[in-house]
Amino acid sequence: MRKFLHRALAVTCILFAIGLLLSYLSVYINPENFWFLALVGLSYPILLIINILFLLYWIVRWKLLFLIPFIAILFGVNHLTNYIQLPFGKKIEVHNPDLKVLSYNVNLFRLYAWAKENPSFNKIFVFTKDNSIDVACFQEFYIREDKLNENMASGILNMYPHVEYVIKNSRSGYGIATYSVFPIVDKGAIKFDNTSNACIYSDIKIGDDTIRVYNCHLQSLRLKERNLNFLIKQDHLDKSNAVDELKDISFKFRDALKKRAYQVNMINAHVKMCKYPVILCGDFNDAPFSYTYHELTKNLYDTFKETGKGIANTYVRFFPYRIDYILHSNGIKAVNFASPRVKYSDHYPVIGSYTINP
Repeated sequence: MRKFLHRALAVTCILFAIGLLLSYLSVYINPENFWFLALVGLSYPILLIINILFLLYWIVRWKLLFLIPFIAILFGVNHLTNYIQLPFGKKIEVHNPDLKVLSYNVNLFRLYAWAKENPSFNKIFVFTKDNSIDVACFQEFYIREDKLNENMASGILNMYPHVEYVIKNSRSGYGIATYSVFPIVDKGAIKFDNTSNACIYSDIKIGDDTIRVYNCHLQSLRLKERNLNFLIKQDHLDKSNAVDELKDISFKFRDALKKRAYQVNMINAHVKMCKYPVILCGDFNDAPFSYTYHELTKNLYDTFKETGKGIANTYVRFFPYRIDYILHSNGIKAVNFASPRVKYSDHYPVIGSYTINP
């Protein structure tokens, strides 16, 4: 019996080590070609923890099998910094930055009819002003004729607006918005087909310099409350429709992964053509261990990795991931990163401070 358990543990250890190695591979494979591998990548934190537990177990047992999880973990040690930043060696510059950027998925300012809490736009606008934000990038921006309109938002913020709507009628509008205390000298949008997600860009004049700020909201999973209850509460195990529920969630993951990969490639192509220093921010709807993150950070720097500390997960409800980001190019230097734990939305805001090098 002991031999059987030992062999079973050894086989299980090998399988989880292979899973961890496959998760490393997933960031290089376009989900449009092989979407299932991207799901393995999303499970990276779980696979890592299990391999660490196996490593400790085999060390305590004085078995050479510890080499299996050890080697698997060692191969991907550089990826850990995408998730967690230790405070050691971080020197935060305290002088006044040239630019302070906010990226915030505002969850429609809680203006939807089924909201259980009061509208949040006043709190979010006050938060923006209190933090001396120079450029505010809002995803899931929403206006309603009887509550909030574009002129009100611009007036309260006292900033230049760039708003693009994906859905708009006479009574409401849904889209994405960038506000700036500096003049916006040019603007445009990268159009995504067959989706309510979007990406816009704003050329902003700061003194003698011009930078381009991309504000994007990449493909969402579109999970319904039923799907979330299925995943979180796990009260589905004895129900006959569990298989159908799993299929529904899997197809939503598949469609989102494929669409997001297509959107990322469009943004990358656009960024490469830009003649200005770039800040790219938004709700990527993807983890730091993904094709999305890997592709967008090939030529851009992650502000969190440069100046952040801790884990900085940005989704309030379910996923323990950082899915909201601020990236920047050469010509711009990050001097600080923050993600205040305010709950005015289902996301936490992310703030980056920068100096601009001519």
